[in-house]
Amino acid sequence: WRKFRNAWYDTFYANCNGRMKDLEEVQECCKELRACRDNPANKGAATILPIFKKLSRQQLDTKDLRSTGVGKEVNDPFFRNHADVKVRNACAELVNKWKAIAMGRSAPAPRPPSPPSPPSAPSAAPPAASPSAPSAPPLPSSTTSSKEKRKQTEKAAGKAEKAKRSKKAEKAEVAESPNQELAAQFKELAAHEFKKGGASKFAGIAFNKVVAVLQGLEEKVTSGKSIAHLQGIGKESVKKIDQYLEKGIIDKLERIRNGEED
Repeated sequence: WRKFRNAWYDTFYANCNGRMKDLEEVQECCKELRACRDNPANKGAATILPIFKKLSRQQLDTKDLRSTGVGKEVNDPFFRNHADVKVRNACAELVNKWKAIAMGRSAPAPRPPSPPSPPSAPSAAPPAASPSAPSAPPLPSSTTSSKEKRKQTEKAAGKAEKAKRSKKAEKAEVAESPNQELAAQFKELAAHEFKKGGASKFAGIAFNKVVAVLQGLEEKVTSGKSIAHLQGIGKESVKKIDQYLEKGIIDKLERIRNGEED
C-alpha cells in the first residue's frame, strides 16, 4: 500500500510540476508578445509566429486562460490587424480555439487557406445589339384592371346613392311643405318649359323659383297677393296661384295637359 501511495504522490506532484511549467511557459509567451508590441525590431512574423506556435501546443482550460491573461494578449489589435496575413490567421485561430473552450465547446478545426483563384480570361466584347422592332406597350395587368373596375363601381354606387339621397330630401321637403300641391303644379309647368327648350327655359327657371318659394313657406298660402312681395314671385305667378286656389286648376297647365298648348 505504501508503494502505491508513494507512486500516486510522485505522479500527482509530477503532473503538478509539469502543469506549473506549462503555465510558466504561457506567461513567458505573454511577456514575449508584449515585447513584440513595444519593440519595433521584433514585430515581424518571424518573431511572432513561433510564439503563437508554442501557445497552440498548450492544453489550457478556462481557469488557465483567466489566470494568465493570454487571451487578452493574443487578441490585441496589434496582432489582429498585423500587416502579415499569417500572423492575422494564427491570431484568429488561437482566439477562436480559446473562445470555444471558455464557452464549453470543442475547439473548431483550423480552416485550410483557400487556393488562389486562377486568373480569368479576358472577356469577349459583347455582341452589338441588333436593331429590334419597337416593343408593344405593356398590357394592363389583371390586378390593375380589377382595381380600376372596383373604383368605377364604387364611384357609380356613390353617385347613385347621392342622387337617391337628394331625391329623398326633395320629397321630404315637398311633404313637409303645407303648399305641396300648389308647388307641384308649378313644377309641372317648369318641366314642360324645359322640355320645349330654347328661350322657354327661362320660363322654366322662373317657375322653379316659385316652387322653391312655396316649399320654403311654413304657412299655407291663401292668396297670390299674400306672397307677391317675395322675390321670385311675379305678376303672372300671382295670377296662377289665385286660379289654383279659386278653381283647383291652373288654366295654362290644363291646356298643356289637353294638348291645346305647345
